[in-house]
Amino acid sequence: MPAQVDVIEFDTPGERRYFHAATAERYFQMHYALLAIFALAACGESPSDQGLPGTAIRQVPRDRTLIMDCASNNICAGQIRDYNSFNPYLPGTTSRTGFNFVYEPLYFYNAFAGEMIPWIATGHRFNDDYTEVTIDIRPGVKWSDGRPWTARDLVFTINMLRANAPDLSYSTDMDNWVAEAVAVDSLTARIRLTAPNPRFVFSYLTGNFGIGMTIVPEHVWAGKDPREFTNFDLQSGLPVFSGPYQLVLSTPQQRIWDLRRDWWAAETGFQQLPQVERIIYLTFMEETKRVQNLIANHMDTSLDLRPPNIITVLESNPLTTTWTGREPPYGYIDFWPISLGFNNLEAPFADVGVRRAINYAIDREQLVAVGWQGAGTSTLLPFPDYPAMRPYFDAVADLLEKHEVGVFDLAKSAALMEGRGWQRQAEGYWTRDGEPLKIVIDISPIFNDIVPVLVAQLERAGFDADFRMTSDTYSRVSQGTARTFITGHGGSVRDPYFTLRLYHSRFVQPTGTAAEYMWRWSNAEYDAIVDRMASVGPGDPELMRLYRQAMEIWLAELPSIPILQWYHRIPHNETYWKNWPSAANPYINSAYWHRVWLLVLLNLEPTRG
Repeated sequence: MPAQVDVIEFDTPGERRYFHAATAERYFQMHYALLAIFALAACGESPSDQGLPGTAIRQVPRDRTLIMDCASNNICAGQIRDYNSFNPYLPGTTSRTGFNFVYEPLYFYNAFAGEMIPWIATGHRFNDDYTEVTIDIRPGVKWSDGRPWTARDLVFTINMLRANAPDLSYSTDMDNWVAEAVAVDSLTARIRLTAPNPRFVFSYLTGNFGIGMTIVPEHVWAGKDPREFTNFDLQSGLPVFSGPYQLVLSTPQQRIWDLRRDWWAAETGFQQLPQVERIIYLTFMEETKRVQNLIANHMDTSLDLRPPNIITVLESNPLTTTWTGREPPYGYIDFWPISLGFNNLEAPFADVGVRRAINYAIDREQLVAVGWQGAGTSTLLPFPDYPAMRPYFDAVADLLEKHEVGVFDLAKSAALMEGRGWQRQAEGYWTRDGEPLKIVIDISPIFNDIVPVLVAQLERAGFDADFRMTSDTYSRVSQGTARTFITGHGGSVRDPYFTLRLYHSRFVQPTGTAAEYMWRWSNAEYDAIVDRMASVGPGDPELMRLYRQAMEIWLAELPSIPILQWYHRIPHNETYWKNWPSAANPYINSAYWHRVWLLVLLNLEPTRG
């Protein structure tokens, strides 16, 4: 096997072939129609096992094909582990493997413009006290099997989740918020809420970045146990979606989607068909392999690249660009600001003094300067820096100063530790009653540039610190066996409520039990404030007052430590496709693992005629 990265590995009749980057494109042109079939042979499967029944995999030219890698290391490293699961609600699976864009939401949201984009829904109406919402479904929407997309599908999905709380994603939310969901008629759904919630549609039924419930077809899912249903059987027509692509191949090596020309939106005149005719997801690649494939034009986009690597791509391939062109920071601020998180149930991190001592030990500007080579920004708050959020940043500037969240001061860190009975031993580490304070930070590979810098900072402050990357990082964090970790918040893009609710005690689970949100922090006064915020709509002056009250508690307690705004530095290869989203044309973000990826597909244009 050659040392250079191979794009595809498979058996051909009579021999095993490994495709070297230098020969892959020529082979794509000659043998593209056979690619998917041969990929099956490599894993000992026949096309009939995983290919679309009764359909030969047709030839599609490279310049009408979009190629990328799977965006999740945890389930795609080496092979796509969930290649045979299309259940978006099963714990341990994710939409990142290439089916997020075919479950269409009621609305899309563009955070860069602050714009709601009606999609499956044409509109909705709340009653006066936000305890009931009526949703109007767009006429003419169809599932991929030709059945109508109706209000019954929305109602069924909500009730299915309610009935299976807390075992499925979004199930706790639906169980907590929904008292009743009914279909008034085929195009009208009415949802009665347990309490006022002016954000219900935005929070759960709108695709914004990676947030948003998936609506599934009742006629497929009825009678199935959603905790076990895989929703995958190409021989019987599963999975069934509404979007403009059909699944033609799913194996451990790759996943292939082909354009579906009978897409409802094109038939009704709501949208034009995408010009991308085929989408190929390869297995997750280490970053160096992504770089090689992008330089050689064998991939059109990829998961984020760290600053040194995206600079390499830009310098080596003049046809690549980024959100900010060829200049730093090479990406956009994501909805996912990152924090140093804790299992706040477990010692020593249950002690707010220890958490604050750790905060004093962190030099955020050094994290940016060294870890990201200056291509980024730090943060003191768990919110993304979007236009709609900036008034909330300004509103707590005095509280940030009061609680010294942004202060880097090793003397203050030491004073807090000593006040808690910790002593610094000869080797330089904090101990108490003979027990050292060990900090092991669980991370995914995307953080391996900044975390060594963070560990060095903590070591300098007397904390015996280290980090680890394991295949079960997500499970460890979810179950609380990871006592410290780096992760993002994911939530607020219009107002702070959605992020603040992630810290509500309703989500706390004992250590060893998977939690939907992993902070495991409780404060009854904070809960009460957040509960009141839930009934106050964005733009109401009362929301700002409650926000300040909640942040007074949150910043004093620091259940997690915000450190950096997260940037998606996503390469855009323009060899075959142009009109990628950018700072100059921010029609949506370009993360293909997010719910909004369909909007990118609808805007991409072939570079070559």
